[in-house]
Amino acid sequence: MALIKLCPNCTQRNGAEERECVKCGTSLAMTEPLDAPALSAPKLSLNHRALYVPLQTEIIIGRADRDTGWYPDIDLTQYGASSKNGVSRRHVRLIWNGEWQIEDLGSLNGTYLNQRRLKPSEPLPLLPGSVIQIGKLFLTYHG
Repeated sequence: MALIKLCPNCTQRNGAEERECVKCGTSLAMTEPLDAPALSAPKLSLNHRALYVPLQTEIIIGRADRDTGWYPDIDLTQYGASSKNGVSRRHVRLIWNGEWQIEDLGSLNGTYLNQRRLKPSEPLPLLPGSVIQIGKLFLTYHG
């Protein structure tokens, strides 16, 4: 467990000593610290290869758009992600709130969790061994 302050504006998880949100700059002066499960990056693999996952409370997965300079937190372009393969630029996100959850971001081709299509904007918990289908790519969540 760790003492944190949740930003009242963007829900970013901040250290208890922070005076303002590291994400949006909102003052945390009136925010009481709370004891929360320690954050650890989720373990994901694609084709039995571990993916690098940044240590943050919200992780966007999709494909890069070099023309606009958009890069998701986990860029699947190098693994064959493209519009032809059904992967959106902002396809899905993982959210930490004491457990990891997955949420489709309104992607054109949808996201599947264990062969069940996710409803956009409705997060579901991830369990170890879950298979995430993003277009024609399959990721495994290991915890």
